[in-house]
Order: sequence, then structure tokens, then C-alpha cells
Amino acid sequence: DAVARRAIRADQHWNGGDYYGDDRSSPDEGLALARQIGHIMYLSKASMERKFGRRSAGRDSLTREEGDLGLPPEPTAAFFPYREVESYLDYQAEGFSERFDANSYLYLTRAMDEYDLSAGHGTDADAIAAFEGEALLMSFTADWHFTVEQSSSLADAFRDRDVPVAHHVIDSDHGHDAFLVEPEHVGPPLRDFLDEGVAGRAVSADGGDDDDPRPESDHAPVHASLFRG
Repeated sequence: DAVARRAIRADQHWNGGDYYGDDRSSPDEGLALARQIGHIMYLSKASMERKFGRRSAGRDSLTREEGDLGLPPEPTAAFFPYREVESYLDYQAEGFSERFDANSYLYLTRAMDEYDLSAGHGTDADAIAAFEGEALLMSFTADWHFTVEQSSSLADAFRDRDVPVAHHVIDSDHGHDAFLVEPEHVGPPLRDFLDEGVAGRAVSADGGDDDDPRPESDHAPVHASLFRG
């Protein structure tokens, strides 16, 4: 997130955040780069390799001269193939500035980075001391944005305060976006938890039913909100 914010601030049109008005240019290039950096955080290497590998995209790069992203031409681009993975990331960045504001991106990512559950309390357990109810934590094995270890730590904090809690781990190589790509593994435990709490039939504290075969997906994980239209 820090690198993505720097990409925005490095855009000459960011102008210290004062780029509003009919006669001003928006920091579209910096926001496009920030979107690409951020998008990588939600994917996994395994899913990207399976979907794209090293295949050529079979078309010109959007980042070359006269491209749609407004980036300066890359001198080496004419000598090497434009890869499908590059095309995918360029597609995600293209038009994002039309739907999102650069300053909003700066503040939202900063707010997420600065959030600390234990702030003002000392420990996570102290922070949830007044919580009444049951808790379900769900994590994905290949998610390095919000890791299994972090959820395990929070589950321990709930247990320290005798709160009924289940940490449901889903084995997936789709990274953080697994919750979008594999709803069939997210919906049942969430549904049963809402109906019956941690005693719900599909709720598991050990990663779920290992006998349940997981269908192989040939679609790259993406945020549905990033599609235009």
C-alpha cells in the first residue's frame, strides 16, 4: 500500500492532492499503477501461473506509446512479447481512474494500514473483552494479505475471553480473492454459523471437510467491482 501511494504522489498531476477543477489533469497514471500494485496483493503466484504462465498476449501493450494508460513508451517493449499477465494487469488498471479518486485511494489504504484492534486497549483480548456472542473467523491458506496466522492469533484472543469461536480455514491457492472465486466453500460455513453459531454443521475449526473435492477453476481471481459496465 505504501508503494501504491507513492506511485500516486509521484504522478506530476497529483499536485499535492490539489488536482480538482475543469482545467486540472488528474493523476491517472499514478492511480493506474497503484491499482496494479494493489491488485497483485489479492492474488497468489500459483493462480497467476495456472491462468497465464508465460504466454504472449498476442496484441500490443497498453503501456506502449499511444496506449490507453498514458504511460511513457518503454524502449525495450518492441523487442519482447507482451505477456498475458501484463495484459491482465493493464486491463485492471485501464479506466480505474474514471471510477475512483486518487486522494480517496490514499486515505482509504492509509486507514486500513493504520487500523489496530488493540489500540487503546493493550491487547486484542482486552479490546474484545466486552464482546457478547459467538465469533467465526475464516481464512485462506494462500492469502498473504490477511494470513491464517493472523486469524489464529485473533481466535486465541477470543478464547482468552471465553468467547465461543471457530477459525474455519479454507485450503485454496487463489490468495485473498478466494472468497470471491470459491463462494461454494465460503457460503456454507457462513450460513450455518448465522443459523446455529459455532455449532453449525459446516463450521469447522480444522479447515473443513478434506473429503470434499474442490473443482479446479480456470478463471483468474478478480474483484467483480473492477469490471466496467
